[in-house]
Amino acid sequence: NLPAIRSVGYRQVWEYLEGKVDYPTMKQKAYAATRQLSKRQVTWLRAMQRHAFDPFSPAELHAAKTMAMGILNASFK
Repeated sequence: NLPAIRSVGYRQVWEYLEGKVDYPTMKQKAYAATRQLSKRQVTWLRAMQRHAFDPFSPAELHAAKTMAMGILNASFK
């Protein structure tokens, strides 16, 4: 139940150390788990790019300045 054991690769090594799988199977499972994590991360990053701030967009820059000024004005009242 240790959080680190849920990390990519640890579960597969643990299965190997317990004798549940052989070494080639452990390697294959670890590679597959790494690929799956990588795919999930790429999917997440693609979704995040749509919400990224573009500092060269005049409209976004104006919106950011307005938001920052609102926060500063509220903080110093």
